[in-house]
Amino acid sequence: SNETMMVAKRLLGNDPVFALCQKFVSRQPAVVYQRSRLSSTSMAPPKSMRHAELRRRLAEDHHMDKIIVNSNFNPGTVAPEREDFSLLTDRFGRRHDYLRISLTERCNLRCTYCMPSAGVTLSPNDSLLTTEEIISLARTFVSHGVRKIRLTGGEPLVRRDVIDIVARLRSLPGVESVGITTNGILLNRKLPQLIEAGLTHVNVSLDTLVKDRFESLTRRKGLNTVLRAIEAAVNTPKLSVKVNNVVMKGTNDEELSDFVAMTKNVPLDVRFIEWMPFDKNAWNDTQFMSRGEMLEVLRADGVELQRVSDAPNDTTKWYRPEGGSVGRVGFITSMSDHFCGSCNRVRLTADGKLKACLFGNGEFDLRGPLRSGDESMLSRAIGSAVQGKHFKLGGHEDMYAISVSENRPMILIGG
Repeated sequence: SNETMMVAKRLLGNDPVFALCQKFVSRQPAVVYQRSRLSSTSMAPPKSMRHAELRRRLAEDHHMDKIIVNSNFNPGTVAPEREDFSLLTDRFGRRHDYLRISLTERCNLRCTYCMPSAGVTLSPNDSLLTTEEIISLARTFVSHGVRKIRLTGGEPLVRRDVIDIVARLRSLPGVESVGITTNGILLNRKLPQLIEAGLTHVNVSLDTLVKDRFESLTRRKGLNTVLRAIEAAVNTPKLSVKVNNVVMKGTNDEELSDFVAMTKNVPLDVRFIEWMPFDKNAWNDTQFMSRGEMLEVLRADGVELQRVSDAPNDTTKWYRPEGGSVGRVGFITSMSDHFCGSCNRVRLTADGKLKACLFGNGEFDLRGPLRSGDESMLSRAIGSAVQGKHFKLGGHEDMYAISVSENRPMILIGG
């Protein structure tokens, strides 16, 4: 539509979508470290030619990367000494200072990779954490070293008390940032209040810039609304804004260059996410695209990306287009080149279960001991979850093993 094009033009600037500068602006390189992998991203014995081809390509992706880290890189952030042990340090020495809290299981979209086609059975209201319980649990985690909190769902902005929750979390001593991951439908109307409450980061899930494709992927309307929300967010001072794009071959991979172009003139980071298998989300390897494949598509479109610095514990491998850009382009390679060795996050579901890993089916109930007032049992549950965390992929070998495992649908975990 004309409105979509107008909003997209404001985000992209006056340059055509593919018109990226030809000259790469050189910069002093940071110290380069070759990351030594503690385990390979190996595929299970191939069951088909498709599996064999994926195994070869992912092995190439695994070795292609040199990790460029910030000058303030501290190996202790990834692998602390044993005397730094706390409730949130696991048996592999990983310190968990990042808490993701799902505020609700409800959502106003029905994205195919998140919501099973048949829908999901929502938890009874009395099973969901109240505002006070969320703040109480967050306070416990912060007292043990959590410094970063992200609110997810479902769609966190459908929760009526989300502004109050953001404000109260931001006021906890020790909390350095509070972010939110949203589909953007309600973001524009709530953004001023969220900023006033202390929101520091916002990630908007957007997989296409094509109206019909948006409605097919989300099973709802609203592309223009989301684009306006992104525009408002990038124009908000001191707010970190990212767009998350789940890439599926044959569905939205032809739009990679369009999303890269969004980063050229505005402070917006775009992250391409490898499609991950979750319960009943119809994952299949024929639509899976690795980072290497995405880079090939971009090169074919005339877009060359240059590797730039990653922060410690970052899940994203960051790039910038040749010629420079205001924003960055990133790849989340959970399947082709996992980053489990430096994982620093745990997840609290809307019904009060603690998941130490997105891909693991292990859950530890925190709601029960919280409501009973048993602080000792609560600490034991948190400690058990963290100490039971597997080294990689929730204890699974690869994405094929994950695809046949039992887990919650993504919407019931929290994105």
